[in-house]
Amino acid sequence: MFASLLTAFLFASSAIYGRKTAICFGSIPGNFYRLVLAAIFLGGITLIFYHPTLSPTAFVWFFISGLIGFGIGDVALYLAYPRIGSRLTILITFCLAPVWGAAVEFLWLNTTITLQEAGASVIVLVGVCLALRPQGNPNLARSVGFAVGILFGVVAGFGQGVGAVISRNAEHVALAASIDTNGISAAFQRVLGGIGVSAIAFLVVILRRRLSRHRLQTSSASNLQKAHWLLGATLMGPVIGVSCFQWALQDTPSALVLAIVATSPILVMPMSWIAENDRPTFQGVAGAFLAVGGVVWICLIRG
Repeated sequence: MFASLLTAFLFASSAIYGRKTAICFGSIPGNFYRLVLAAIFLGGITLIFYHPTLSPTAFVWFFISGLIGFGIGDVALYLAYPRIGSRLTILITFCLAPVWGAAVEFLWLNTTITLQEAGASVIVLVGVCLALRPQGNPNLARSVGFAVGILFGVVAGFGQGVGAVISRNAEHVALAASIDTNGISAAFQRVLGGIGVSAIAFLVVILRRRLSRHRLQTSSASNLQKAHWLLGATLMGPVIGVSCFQWALQDTPSALVLAIVATSPILVMPMSWIAENDRPTFQGVAGAFLAVGGVVWICLIRG
């Protein structure tokens, strides 16, 4: 139980660090630097301690999962952070991911969606819609890119949900090949796919800047502060966060772990209030609890 709660806290903290990183370096460069650092950390651990968990057959699926999840999903995630803040970004992403995942499983794997899952998905959508009102943060209220940020949040949820489905398929492929994979090894293989998409996006940004001769607008933070936020975003999410998630799965039923981790959007609310002056309205809080409740219901049903 402690590991599950710690994972939820780390994932919520990664949203705060992620937004700061996006502001300090720019959304696309910040995400790219974070994934490269994560690959170095995870790759070192995997190659030293878990080398036998690497399988060429399963790697293909983990890599594809990373292309969609860490690639498309995280690029959209970091584009959403500076536009709508960490609170709404993580709420949309975490709460829509199970809905996207259920839809993809239905279309790809012919998995039946029960009436309870459909009802829980509706609750999630209603809760997210209630929460998507920026009056609590005057900076967001004046942002002309608010609608664009919401769209990026939806895409991030799609990437996370679809990436998780493909990752589960990769686990089955590894099991069929008698390969005992683990969370760190899987995260490393997925991050490699994510780096590919992130690198392409980074190159596009560089080309656009050179063609337009426009200098990227970033924060005036010191190099030490930038390094702090980047390291925090790397460790809290794909490195320590994923490791704690795997630790939680070893001692606690997966349905309970997923339900507890799904509370991350609730935990991030006081953090974003303090760090970003993003004070949620009563309607926003109610919508967040409703959406998270729907996600918890989905996790328990599937458990």
